Amino acid sequence: MSSTTDTDALEVQPTEEASPGFVGLAILFTVTALIFAWSVWAAVGNLIQVPALFDQYRSFVTQNGAGELAKSTPWPALIATLLLPVLGWGAAWWLGRGRGLRARIVFFVVAYAGVCALTVSLTSYVFRASSVL
Repeated sequence: MSSTTDTDALEVQPTEEASPGFVGLAILFTVTALIFAWSVWAAVGNLIQVPALFDQYRSFVTQNGAGELAKSTPWPALIATLLLPVLGWGAAWWLGRGRGLRARIVFFVVAYAGVCALTVSLTSYVFRASSVL
């Protein structure tokens, strides 16, 4: 018989946070990719519809003798709203490397909040500066 008890053999060292398992990371990356993809989908819709709206507006003001009111399509803002979700997801993934699951979730939530805030600001800028609506 050994002189140690069963509890001595099961001594566990405390860790800050267990490393996330494959399933946890797969769920996190899938859910966040779908959420960020929703923003990409909206940006693609704007990229398709907004130039047509600007073309109609330019045609209207030119036909009615107010050509000086014609505005050019805000391509930089439209492209930025398309790239923001991709860059935000990538930044959250990059910053979360080697961290626990909770920390990664926080990075993705903060990144999505930033993407939403910037996207709304750029979309507001496009429509306010254009005088289309």
